[in-house]
Amino acid sequence: MIVLVAVLIPAAAGAEASYRSIPEGSTVNDVAIAGDGRYMLAGTEGGGIICLQQDGTVAWNMSAGSPVTAVAVADARNYVAAGTGAGDVLVLDERSGNRYWTGSVAGPVRDLSFPGDGRFLAAGSNRVTLFDYQGLEDWNFSTGANTIVSSVAFAADGNYIVAGSDNGAVHFFGRQGNLMWQGLARGAVTAVDVSRDGSVVAAGSRGRVLQVYGRAGGLPWAVQTGAPILTLALSADGQLVAVGKEGGDLECYRPRQGLAWQNRTGSDVLTVGISRRGEIVAAGTAAGSVHLFTGGGAERWSFDAGAPVTAVALSGSGDYLAAGAGEQAFIFRTAEVPAATTATPAENATPTATPTEAGGAGALIGIIAVAAGAARGLSRRR
Repeated sequence: MIVLVAVLIPAAAGAEASYRSIPEGSTVNDVAIAGDGRYMLAGTEGGGIICLQQDGTVAWNMSAGSPVTAVAVADARNYVAAGTGAGDVLVLDERSGNRYWTGSVAGPVRDLSFPGDGRFLAAGSNRVTLFDYQGLEDWNFSTGANTIVSSVAFAADGNYIVAGSDNGAVHFFGRQGNLMWQGLARGAVTAVDVSRDGSVVAAGSRGRVLQVYGRAGGLPWAVQTGAPILTLALSADGQLVAVGKEGGDLECYRPRQGLAWQNRTGSDVLTVGISRRGEIVAAGTAAGSVHLFTGGGAERWSFDAGAPVTAVALSGSGDYLAAGAGEQAFIFRTAEVPAATTATPAENATPTATPTEAGGAGALIGIIAVAAGAARGLSRRR
């Protein structure tokens, strides 16, 4: 009888996931996730940088002193990075949150990207800036007078960087800062991404065109998307690019071939993520929903996050998903449909760990909300 009860209790507990949240907090502007899904990083409008583990516990949190507008993870060296609206770039130890170094760039940080070995960090602001692992600035590049670099992506092999700007320019650099080529979109570039070896570059713009370049540049393969592109993500193997559009369409293309599949989400798609080989695609919408699809376009599940979803990120294999929506940050196990109980209000507004009470059937394995006062959100890629 005792053994039977011991078996049945976890099964009953696993029938639905639960989480705890803080009722008042600060808007989550960006999220990133470790390649193996061990933890996620969230950056908030109130200046918080928070590391949330798979089990829903907060490993650490620290203050950047100003709104955190971008975050990134470098698995190879256990580095994480955060960029702020004040132009600070911070690199921290993912295990403790201790700061390795702080740099600065011209203007608010819009995007950050590490290569696979974590030895460098590219930052997009009013310029493209490259830092080495010690925080020394290797080089910076202006993409035009009074322009904003909205998106940067570092090839995992560490040899190439692509940047997109609001003046419609797409720049492709060698790691040493040599400009290899420049492309031009029909409107402000909202998102860029690059394959692992730099052989495929994808750029989306408000000009309603997806452009795909090769490493050598030249004329891109281009396709009309019918609505402004708000976000995109390219699989590391370069075989699939996910595009989120104004109006609610999520489209996936095979570069230089055509449309692979399309789904309607019902609201502007603000952010997308894709696994390393394109097996899983995630999307977040202005209506507050998180959607998960297979690489073939079948919807696995959707989740009501309760606020516009401004950031999603998938682990390398797509087993775990991080998302930021309003004043909450989530980490999901993608194999299971999210089932969450009603959150338990906290007694105060202090950041706290949020352990999961459910077992195997719980897809939503952690949620945090960070206290710092409610503020505006930023629509971003990733």
